[in-house]
Amino acid sequence: MFIQTTTLTVSMSLSASVSLGMLYIPKVYVIIFHPEQNVQKRKRSFKAVVQAATMSSRLSQKSINDKQNGETKIEPDRT
Repeated sequence: MFIQTTTLTVSMSLSASVSLGMLYIPKVYVIIFHPEQNVQKRKRSFKAVVQAATMSSRLSQKSINDKQNGETKIEPDRT
């Protein structure tokens, strides 16, 4: 009975240690050996997304309004 309890305890501890190691070793590796990769990716705010969509719709409407009656205008890029 003592040997079974000891074996079960050791195997459970080993299993838990391996699971924790598999979860945290890659994170620790990046923190220690590649700190430049440990940066949050920049996320666009909702305001920036709305502003970009508004500007693109304005530009597309402007290009439609510039070409009336099938005319094509060639203008230099002013950006």
